[in-house]
Amino acid sequence: MKDEAKIILDICNKILLKNVDHHLRLNLEPISTQFKTLKDEIISSELTKLLVKEDLGGAGMTLTDIIPIVQLSAQYGTPIPFIETIISNFLLSELNVKPENDFITLTNKTENIQIKKDKISGNFKSIPYLNLVEKILVETEIKNQKYIILFKKGGKLKLQKNFLSEPKFDLDASELEIISMMEKPEQIDVQNLLINVRSIQSFGAMEKILKLCIEYCSQRKQFGRTLSKFQMIQNHISEIALEVAASGASLSTLKNNNKNFYNLKSTAIPKIRTGIASGKVIALSHQVHGAMGFTKEYELSYFTKALNSWRNEFGNEIYWQNILGKLFLNQNKNLWEFLNH
Repeated sequence: MKDEAKIILDICNKILLKNVDHHLRLNLEPISTQFKTLKDEIISSELTKLLVKEDLGGAGMTLTDIIPIVQLSAQYGTPIPFIETIISNFLLSELNVKPENDFITLTNKTENIQIKKDKISGNFKSIPYLNLVEKILVETEIKNQKYIILFKKGGKLKLQKNFLSEPKFDLDASELEIISMMEKPEQIDVQNLLINVRSIQSFGAMEKILKLCIEYCSQRKQFGRTLSKFQMIQNHISEIALEVAASGASLSTLKNNNKNFYNLKSTAIPKIRTGIASGKVIALSHQVHGAMGFTKEYELSYFTKALNSWRNEFGNEIYWQNILGKLFLNQNKNLWEFLNH
């Protein structure tokens, strides 16, 4: 990692360490002082412009450079559209559009989109943290051409009914003001980009879960000794550590080349491996914690719920195993060559 990237990572760590805790996660409101303080510090430090081109006022970092920041944000369980804003500003930058100085969110799940006189109408699905932003970035297809559109929030918001940590909304919009609308560059695959961000976040969440398991078992006592002394508990934690390590290794393809964030094979491999690991880590971590892990006041369930959400978003590991298998069958290399080139 470049020296500049290390400095930025340290700044990000200090801000999140100071402002993010379980109280914020459980009491997340746009009017809360804790949220406003966190938002102001992130925006004023320009962390949301890390991927923006330098001539547009950004840091000019690459997608590979921000992998540790996405990972760190997930480790802290940061309950705000921080990463969504980074990616949104990156997409705007690639279109040579000036980045936003506020939180924005994004989605590529749209239906019935209509554009009339610089107004957008339609249905937008599964938008994360829509309650905390005033603008939305979407990728959508109109008459066989894909566009990236930034518009002002409005219309009817519907909170999706689920048990997940990350609030997601559906939006039925009618004639909302378009701020910017550009044709999507062919080389950018928004969906693969978003999938890879989720894989990195899953890895970060699993690292946090492993840490929680170790801390809990080192402190909790049963039958006169700490849980960490029991062989079955040791086996569970070692298996969690194995899954975390394997997930981290699967992300190596993304660290090698920015273009791999758009590549289908390079997207499928970490998506599959983090998905497999997520299922095991969720089950084992709750076995280690017992009933304590399911309580709302203890933070484990926040991370396992987030992990379960990211695991299933854009298709689970079985769906992506089928895609990877078809890619392998449609070429002439052996399996080892296919996976490593």
